[in-house]
Amino acid sequence: MTDDTHARRGAATGMLAVVAFIVGFGLIANGAPGYDAAGRDWGGFMAEHATRIQIGLTVVSVGIFLFIWFLGSLRTVIATAEGATDRLASIAYGGGLLGAGLLMVGLTGVATAAFRPEEVDPNLTRALNDFGALVAGPGAAAFTAFSAATAIAGYRHGALPAPVAGFSALSAITQPLAFGVVFCTSGVFAVDGVLGAWVPIITFSIAVASASWVLYRGYTPPASS
Repeated sequence: MTDDTHARRGAATGMLAVVAFIVGFGLIANGAPGYDAAGRDWGGFMAEHATRIQIGLTVVSVGIFLFIWFLGSLRTVIATAEGATDRLASIAYGGGLLGAGLLMVGLTGVATAAFRPEEVDPNLTRALNDFGALVAGPGAAAFTAFSAATAIAGYRHGALPAPVAGFSALSAITQPLAFGVVFCTSGVFAVDGVLGAWVPIITFSIAVASASWVLYRGYTPPASS
């Protein structure tokens, strides 16, 4: 990363994206029933907290914009360190974009569930919310590719400092845990479970925030040979 002020500000959007995700998803999920709860529970929750959920969805959407902007900065850094092939840069950028796109699809499902829940069958509301949450399963594949390519670029080419690359490696290892959400309605692998949700989310957030921080601070990878 150069001393260019615009480049450093662009890199900082990763940290801002993580903050937006935490705040937005906190607004959406606070007080939500378990994913094994009855449809009437989900219908009542959506009807009672629709405005708050919609605000949370908007905040997360802003976070997606910021994350996509961060991807541009990250891709430039990885490509600079990697050299002419820029294979890892393309994988990280593509994986991040695809993950962001799937997240947008999932958010649309939740937004539809919260749009006018008092007018539809509660079981349909629950199904729409389930659809939004279950996107985390296939989305994990995209974020695994993003994290793995970033980690390899850090270790192999010095695109990021080794400790930061380590956070991306940990994220790559834990993202596949989210595949469990397509099988479980409760327990540690469910959408609201420790392994199905919290561990992948926390490791991804740390990886993105730490990469954003070091790039904002002006880290410059070694020139490719």
